[in-house]
Amino acid sequence: MTALTLGAMAGLGLLLLSAGLIRHAVPRASDDPGGSSLLLAGVVVGLLAGLGAWLVSGWPVLTLAALLGGFLLPRVWVARTQAAERAARTEAVAEVAAGLRDGVRGGLGVTDALGGLARWGPPALRPELTEVTAQAAILGLPQALEGFARRVGDPLVDLLAATLALNQRLGGRNLADVLDELATAIRADAHTLREVRARQAQQRLSARLVAAAPVGILLAIRQTNPAYLTPFNTPLGQLVLALALLLIAAGYAAMVRLARPPAGTRLLPTTQEGGLR
Repeated sequence: MTALTLGAMAGLGLLLLSAGLIRHAVPRASDDPGGSSLLLAGVVVGLLAGLGAWLVSGWPVLTLAALLGGFLLPRVWVARTQAAERAARTEAVAEVAAGLRDGVRGGLGVTDALGGLARWGPPALRPELTEVTAQAAILGLPQALEGFARRVGDPLVDLLAATLALNQRLGGRNLADVLDELATAIRADAHTLREVRARQAQQRLSARLVAAAPVGILLAIRQTNPAYLTPFNTPLGQLVLALALLLIAAGYAAMVRLARPPAGTRLLPTTQEGGLR
């Protein structure tokens, strides 16, 4: 029990240290185009995880698996952060559509309404709204909206930008009503996204528990009764362990993939060809 307690304490300490490194050393992807900080954090966390696995188990295969898992952990953290940002951005787009609707009904032009939202709108989109307002005065509103949609990279922003650009080109008189319906639709989409994310979190938690249970039991036996796992000390035993870990990883990946919501369809092409004009 003493060895098990020491191993658990060492693992917990490494886990907390790794979490601190990920939180402080991994920037947002947009702030670090080369991914150098992400790579550095992955190497450090991977080495710490591998060291912890070696101290607890002494098995090369498990050490390599922990090393790889630790290396990928910062990327998973960044992916989760970006997913949370996308959810917040969906709410922000609904607020922008509602704000534009109110501004147009109040007699403002689209550009003036965007300028007001750049100061008082949702914080998640204020920098982009400020830039689109500045570009509209130089390049024109349709081209500025195209750049806005490309920078944000969200299907709902594509829809909002396309609606505003089409109205600017055709001069429609029912823009407020269109924005009202658009805001309602986006809010409904945001509500659905929140529910999907909640269920996705539950399924991910279940997948982690299912994947961690056999490894945790194996490590507990390794600490309490190492003689029982002597066959794993041989090359053939390590091969069997590697196969078991691969099956666990494949099952976890399949469960996470099934829980992933479908991505929205972009209205804009992924290249710089085409646009809203």
